Amino acid sequence: EISPGFILCDVEQEPCGVGRIFDAQIAIIEYKSIICPGYSAVLHIHAAAVEVQLIKLIVLIDRKTGERTLKYPRFIKQDQVAIARFELSQSGQAICMEPFKRFPQLGRFTLRDEGRTVAVGKVLKIIE
Repeated sequence: EISPGFILCDVEQEPCGVGRIFDAQIAIIEYKSIICPGYSAVLHIHAAAVEVQLIKLIVLIDRKTGERTLKYPRFIKQDQVAIARFELSQSGQAICMEPFKRFPQLGRFTLRDEGRTVAVGKVLKIIE
């Protein structure tokens, strides 16, 4: 059975990356409260839409300079940029994705919650 978000690959060529835990750089666009580990949202990446959970915040990034400012922040809020680790909520589920540098179309995503786009981001590294 084929569902939206599935990708067909040539097995002779290098197949598309698959993951369920990944590190990503995210920019919070619109969210009234703070976002901390345990937060769940719907990840929209290429044609797929799956629920993810924020496992941990790795580093806060200064939006203007691009410098890493705070390691392991406890939370992030609107207009902040951070590197974070996410995990797909359903155990055993994996989706096709690639690091943004390698394949931008499969590495760009949005996070949505309650019908609103909360954040945009790019996959930096597939962990598992």
